[in-house]
Amino acid sequence: MLTANLYFGVLHGELSKVDLAAFGVSLNSLEQGEWLRLITGSFISHDADMLVRQLMLAAFAIGWFEWRNGALRTFVMFFALDVFGTLFLMFGLIGLLNFGDFAGLPNTYDVGMSAGGFGLIGASLYYLSWRKWAMTAGVMTLVLKAALFPEPIADLAHLMMLPTGFLAEALVSRALVKFAG
Repeated sequence: MLTANLYFGVLHGELSKVDLAAFGVSLNSLEQGEWLRLITGSFISHDADMLVRQLMLAAFAIGWFEWRNGALRTFVMFFALDVFGTLFLMFGLIGLLNFGDFAGLPNTYDVGMSAGGFGLIGASLYYLSWRKWAMTAGVMTLVLKAALFPEPIADLAHLMMLPTGFLAEALVSRALVKFAG
């Protein structure tokens, strides 16, 4: 992630609109068959502030989940949640529900790893004894952030993936217990 952002000069300014259009993900780019953007967009940031937030999110969400569950499971969960979340956001919410008419979202390119990151945070909350309170607080915080500082694509992804990651981990953990038992 750091290497990609150094290459694009993000540490010294914003990601250029040309690079965002070339490597970011949007509904229109996916409809045109540019599926590699699901991966390339995860490793790029809009600017240095976002990169710092992404690195902190990666250290916390990915790091804790990997410490608890191992590298392979973390790799699979992160990319499954990130790709699923992005596809559902783009085709489900923006495409089918016509959120796309709101602010030209089908043509809006986005970058970042927050769908997978927030999914892993939700998955990590599954292990807490006070997980219902933590999930409620997390969703309320995300709603407040979205109301005060709206970023439609990112906010929808965060709000969708926090509980999705929780549910995914509940299903995977129960399946592993059944399989092992």
